[in-house]
Amino acid sequence: ATPRSTARQLVQEALERYGLAPEEGTSGEFVLCDVVGRPGGPGGAWQVEHLRPVGDAERPLVLQDVWKPKSGCSRRFEIRRRQDVER
Repeated sequence: ATPRSTARQLVQEALERYGLAPEEGTSGEFVLCDVVGRPGGPGGAWQVEHLRPVGDAERPLVLQDVWKPKSGCSRRFEIRRRQDVER
């Protein structure tokens, strides 16, 4: 990933790298999400406090530089099915 990489490009690369690349034209089924949370759930599980789908043309590494989570929280990017996020 570079500061010029878009969310759509990163999703496609990740799906291909892990052998999960969907058929041509269906990569839109997945979306990169900006997730803020903290460890500490049952068994040290990650507790999500905020989840926001990243727009396909947004640049995740630029987002990291311009917005930091509040103290005690961490950020991570997750790939999720678009239909699950839209619910």
